[in-house]
Order: sequence, then C-alpha cells, then structure tokens
Amino acid sequence: MTPTEIKKTEDDFISKLTANGVKYTLKETLDIGNNIKIYSIRPSYDTYYYKTKTTKKSICLHFTVGHIKSDVSSLSAKDNHVSVSYVVDRSGRIYELFPDTYWSYHLGANAVGKNEVMSKQSIGIEISNYGPLKLSGENLMDAYNKVYCKLSETEYYYKHNYRGYDYYATMTDIQTEAVAALVKYLGRKHNIPMNFKSNDEPFASATEAVSFNGVFYHTNVRKDKFDWPFGPALKAVIATCNNELPNKVESKPDATKTASVNADSKPVQKSEPKPPTKPVYTTSQASTPVKSKPVFQSIIDSISGLFRKKR
Repeated sequence: MTPTEIKKTEDDFISKLTANGVKYTLKETLDIGNNIKIYSIRPSYDTYYYKTKTTKKSICLHFTVGHIKSDVSSLSAKDNHVSVSYVVDRSGRIYELFPDTYWSYHLGANAVGKNEVMSKQSIGIEISNYGPLKLSGENLMDAYNKVYCKLSETEYYYKHNYRGYDYYATMTDIQTEAVAALVKYLGRKHNIPMNFKSNDEPFASATEAVSFNGVFYHTNVRKDKFDWPFGPALKAVIATCNNELPNKVESKPDATKTASVNADSKPVQKSEPKPPTKPVYTTSQASTPVKSKPVFQSIIDSISGLFRKKR
C-alpha cells in the first residue's frame, strides 16, 4: 500500500471506525496539547487485554508493518491477548485500545526479561508504519511484496542498513510529533523518565531489561525484530521528545459529539510550557519480518505469528 493509499485508509477509519468488519465505539477524546488527540476506541468485547492493574516503569516503541485498519484489527483480535494500549497513525492520530494501567502481551516469547514480566511493567506504543522495504527495480516493496513507493520518492523512506534490510519507511512529521507528545504524556502520568535506550541492541541480560526505566524499542528485547532500528526515524522521535512538548491536559469532550472526526484536521504545532516531574518506563509488543521471497514470506508468517497468543 502506498502512502497516498494509507492516508485514504486512515481518513476512512476515523470517519467510520470500522476495521475488518468490526465496529469500534469512540468512548472519549483527550487533547494532550497542541491539538494532538487520543481517541479511546473499543470493540464490543474486551478479551484482548487483561484487566489487571500493573505498575509501569517503561515504554516500548514498535512499528506495525501495516496500516491503521489492519493494525487496530490485529491488536484487538477477540480472545487473543497480544496487544498494546496505543497505536499512532501517519496522520498523527493516537488510538487508545485499552487503559494503559492494564496490560497485554506485546514482546514475544523470546523477549529478554521474559514476555509476561516485561509486558506487565511496560506500556506498548505501536507506530503505524510499514517498516523494512526491499528494492525491486525502481520501486521499494513492502513486506507483502506490494509497491510502497518509488525510489525517487525519497520523502517516504530512508536508507539504513539493519538486520538484512537497507531501506525503511519514514514517519510523517506529524506522526513524529504525536508519538513524542504521547511518550511525554505517559512519562508524566506514570512517572517514567525520558531515558531513551541509546542503541537498538538487545539488553545484555534479563536483569538489565527488567530494571530498565525509560523508553526502549522492540529490538532491545528481540534479536529477530526490526522495530525500531536506531536510525533517522527513531532519532527524530527522541529529538522531539527532548524539545518542550504539551504539558497541559485539556478537558475531555463528550464522546458522542466527537465520534465523527474531521479526517483532514491536523495537530497544530505551537510552543508549549515545560513538562514537570520525571517520568518512569514500560515495555511493548511483538512482530517480525525476514528476507527475499523467503524473506518476505517469513515476514508475513512472523507477523501472523505475532498475533497468536504468547504466554
């Protein structure tokens, strides 16, 4: 799917709140500053996360290898406890799938520090992004062997050699702003420090992983993952988090009045006040690609596996 098609899909989702035949209800809308909004949406069931409150000490960043409809559908699969609290689309909209005080598996069975332990103590953020791309002639192909963009469309990808791939899909500027605002918001809410892992290598030990307070990436707990390589997109999020971001949390509009959202509305960027207090950290989910025909087939297989229940 091309970035232009992705935009149309995102606009359609926010207007209809339907994905893969499942209708989602907008429970409330929260403006976390600079017109960056969190849309709390729910299907008619809640069997994709555990209603057990856990203390959060870290945040884990993922990317989905998909678009918002497939992302939300997979992460809220009925009777499958593999999910994250938040998904951020390319238009800068943040969707909350379940309260961040609860938990679901999001790191995978082989995660350093153990999937259950790390999933319980971390907040997962999925960034809607196609991830690793493969060059084919003048085109860059996604994990499903579909054209993502042309090599000449440099705004849609960046070159970065990591775990067998040379090209990765970029984030939009507004998506970067939204992810950074969400990270800062969660930091203040859960007392998680803005202590970003300084590389994309796995934690040296389970002890290091479990004791970490701050923001880490799926690649820090899995050698077989690609989200995120420590490249331009991730560095842009970190740089934006180090800037002053929204500190004020505004009142929640009535959900019935915000259910139909203007698909073209975009967060406005302004200067904001300095955030108070220090934040604390959580951890995040699972998803995997691989190489060439086998590579891309493996990616798809592992993406499917990602959404199978991991205990």
